[in-house]
Amino acid sequence: MTILITQNDSVVASLMAEILDHARARGWSQAVLARRAALPDSSISRIKRTGRADLDTLARLATAVGLRLTLVPDSDYTEKVSRGELF
Repeated sequence: MTILITQNDSVVASLMAEILDHARARGWSQAVLARRAALPDSSISRIKRTGRADLDTLARLATAVGLRLTLVPDSDYTEKVSRGELF
């Protein structure tokens, strides 16, 4: 699954929304998700309230619901490289 994030979107908010959707699909509360990610119960509320989280926390939450955070090349950049337009 790929989440496309525009410049107007908060990266953390978009990732958390996806993680929470997966947790809800499993019937998990936020407290259950936090516990399965080995995080304090307050972590998810704090992230939702502030819109900030470190990468390790997001990765642990994602892993708890069976997701993995991955960086992939920007498709525009990849296309230009493959056509030999950048180098």
